[in-house]
Amino acid sequence: MIAHAAVDLGAIARNAATLAELVAPARVAAVVKANAYGHGLVEVARALARTCARLCVYSLEEAIVLREAEIDAPIHVLGPVPPGDLDAAHAADVALTLWDRGLYARQVASVARRRGRRFTIHAKVDTGVVRLGLDAGDAPDALQRYAATPEFALAGAFTHLAAAEELDSSFTDEQLARFLAATRELGPGVERHAAATAAAMLWPRTRLDTVRIGIGLYGIWPSVETEALMRVRGVELAPALTWRTRIAAMHEIDAGTTVGYGRTWQAPRRSRIATLPIGYAEGLPRAAGNAAHVLVRGARVALVGRVCMNMAFADVTGVAGAAPGDDVTLIGRDGREEILAADLAAACGTIGYELVARLPAHVPRTYAAPVS
Repeated sequence: MIAHAAVDLGAIARNAATLAELVAPARVAAVVKANAYGHGLVEVARALARTCARLCVYSLEEAIVLREAEIDAPIHVLGPVPPGDLDAAHAADVALTLWDRGLYARQVASVARRRGRRFTIHAKVDTGVVRLGLDAGDAPDALQRYAATPEFALAGAFTHLAAAEELDSSFTDEQLARFLAATRELGPGVERHAAATAAAMLWPRTRLDTVRIGIGLYGIWPSVETEALMRVRGVELAPALTWRTRIAAMHEIDAGTTVGYGRTWQAPRRSRIATLPIGYAEGLPRAAGNAAHVLVRGARVALVGRVCMNMAFADVTGVAGAAPGDDVTLIGRDGREEILAADLAAACGTIGYELVARLPAHVPRTYAAPVS
């Protein structure tokens, strides 16, 4: 075993139920893009499909994978779908994101007309992220045009919030006001959604009709602020991912010996160094070297030297009996010690989102099914 990830689908289902209770009466849309944040697209979607309002993916390719896995839940594609793929999108019966009033909108309508069934769409309104979306000032007219287009079934309008992880951000209120103004003429059957996990926790007024829950499903807090506030209120999330490798080789080295490329770590004493068969090609960030920790035999030990493409090093001098074949926990619990995705991410100067989303698909995953 070079590396292995174990995913607790029961934890994901419990997190979904916890968050659904928190945001009620708003509904929950489960965000499973980026291979379900590294946890496994199809397996996570199956665990959530019947309890969430819909599944959200970024690309049409992800949506088609779910349809080929016979998942028939409503699917919303958040990202752009190229014109050449519109027939496939229509055949997969997915909801598109639309923010265009020109050629692309006409192409979408043309495909729906030719195929004899309306395209379900969610209109994207840009309220301050400056990424995708209708200008908030132009949105009311565009939304009315979408609603009046016979080839469109306007199911919703949504936006993304730029600073919702911050408790004192007045910009979140500004964005919400822009969005509400942009969508004020929508009929009662058109859903409005703005909040992702952080906003759903910190800014209850942004929950509207539906919240798009991503990182929280996987037991990872969006920010220190969200964790602190929610725990005070008795809300707990269960980490769903355990990520392990094993010691491949051991080395006894003298004080002063350097380890790894660039000789960035020098043994301060006679030391025992474990070689781990995992590197940045397997998802362990290069920045983890000389910064992060792992667990060996229930003890927290430092990663030393530079992380290589396929190798890393741990100082196990203080771990009695450490030997080749021993489990090494990068994320997860071993005895009384635990390393969270957020811990490893912080040591690497990044966030939990990036760390788990970049866990390569070729890393084997096993799944503990939810209790029915």
